[in-house]
Amino acid sequence: MNEFMIVAIPLLLGIVGFVCLLLGLFGFHPKQVRRNLTISGICFFLLFAYLIIGYIYMAPAVALLLF
Repeated sequence: MNEFMIVAIPLLLGIVGFVCLLLGLFGFHPKQVRRNLTISGICFFLLFAYLIIGYIYMAPAVALLLF
């Protein structure tokens, strides 16, 4: 279950963020465009934070493998 969540969380954040970005860029209603771009920004921020936290968490283990 843990391995599934490691893959599922960034995958879902990426899909939702990309779809909202496309809807925000090519939408017609101003209120929906603003909402979609906000959701997209939040998803991409969370995806970036997930990447950074994973890098910080895994960096000591990788350093041990290299030496």
